[in-house]
Amino acid sequence: MRQSHRRRRHPLLRVLRGLVVLVILVVIVEGGFNPWMFHIGGKFTPTGAWSGFGTVRASDGGRYVLSVSFHGGALGGDETGCSQFGCDNLSGTARLCTASGATYTFPMIGQVHTWLSTSGALTELSLTAGSPRALPDGWVVAWRGNWHGENLALASPDNSFTEVFTPRGAIRTVTSTADAGTAHVTLTPGTAADLSRACSQL
Repeated sequence: MRQSHRRRRHPLLRVLRGLVVLVILVVIVEGGFNPWMFHIGGKFTPTGAWSGFGTVRASDGGRYVLSVSFHGGALGGDETGCSQFGCDNLSGTARLCTASGATYTFPMIGQVHTWLSTSGALTELSLTAGSPRALPDGWVVAWRGNWHGENLALASPDNSFTEVFTPRGAIRTVTSTADAGTAHVTLTPGTAADLSRACSQL
């Protein structure tokens, strides 16, 4: 009598299969709650990610280049959370080039107030901490604006940008309302070379 031998599957294959199923489930859940993440900037974005940059112009004469890169979805990062104003549904990183040559990197969270796509959607971004030098303890640089096609037009609504950054781009250790002012930027997609060129022209 011939014995049948069942081939044992390697445990690693089962682990990999489980991870693939988990990733698919996460994408389905995220897409169900935040379908806009697949339609960012008027384009199909299957990864749910977007990057853009632009020149910040401040009322005190300062000029900077702000670049952001984020992933949509409430599960995008550990820093996302909820408040009385709603739940964060994006997380990522922001970088600021300055006229002094310094470049700062900040963790970023925010909200896109929309459902199916970003077209015309109100968007809020919050920058905290930072390196190589951090913002003052507890300080948040806020941006607020709307999408116009592939571009995101933002303004600092609460003086938080000019109060913490000098016109040359240094981070103030002590903030004051005497430095209150406005700042605005339009972020647009571009290449790494475009971003480097913009920073070098400050």
